[in-house]
Amino acid sequence: MVQILDVISVGNKVDMERLIHGELEIDESKRRVLSCRVMDLPKPNIIRISMPFYEGRMVPLEVGDQYMMNIYAEKGIYGSRFVVISRMKDGNVFLADMELQDALKKIQRREYFRHNCRMPAQYYMISPEEMSSFDPDELPEEAWKKGIFLDISGGGVRMVSEYHEDIKNSIVLQFQIDTGNGIEHMTLYGRLLASYPANNRILYEQRVEFEHIEDKTREMIIKFIFDEERKKISKEKGL
Repeated sequence: MVQILDVISVGNKVDMERLIHGELEIDESKRRVLSCRVMDLPKPNIIRISMPFYEGRMVPLEVGDQYMMNIYAEKGIYGSRFVVISRMKDGNVFLADMELQDALKKIQRREYFRHNCRMPAQYYMISPEEMSSFDPDELPEEAWKKGIFLDISGGGVRMVSEYHEDIKNSIVLQFQIDTGNGIEHMTLYGRLLASYPANNRILYEQRVEFEHIEDKTREMIIKFIFDEERKKISKEKGL
């Protein structure tokens, strides 16, 4: 059995979702992926984390609540159920102790590492009638809508825009990433999983799953994500 102290380290990034009666929220519009860091490992079955954030706001955890946590360790991504057992404050930092509930398992699908960002993009909704003859290069500039990616993974993106979109339609996204060897211009197709009002009730949040994406392109996005995460960790450590 994988032990916490064997694979998890202080500073590891954590994504977590609250469990309702032991299950993840099935309503996409209510799902919230929180982000935090491992701050300490006080006991073999306990992880001390910074109080998580969602869209720039701290989310105070309640003792007794259960979460599914994915921990991005040096040896890979590990996930399991945890329960909040205590909360505390160290100086100006709010912390919570999370107790392991099930065996810690390695997650093989590394493309689902979510990188929090604020990345400008543009998109176009494709109706079923347009699919057979659609060519993004023929679209006039004014046809594209503006959006902002809130997070990106090898599997898709979460973004906001000014528009509520019909999930029956497909979507084409255009954005840029820095590959380390230059700027890569991306044009990717996706399936719209959800579109609902964001927290501010002014913008709308969209969740998109990439479709028909080449392995080479997915690997390029994954490399970009891990490069950006390494930069973030180095900056936090003052390196």
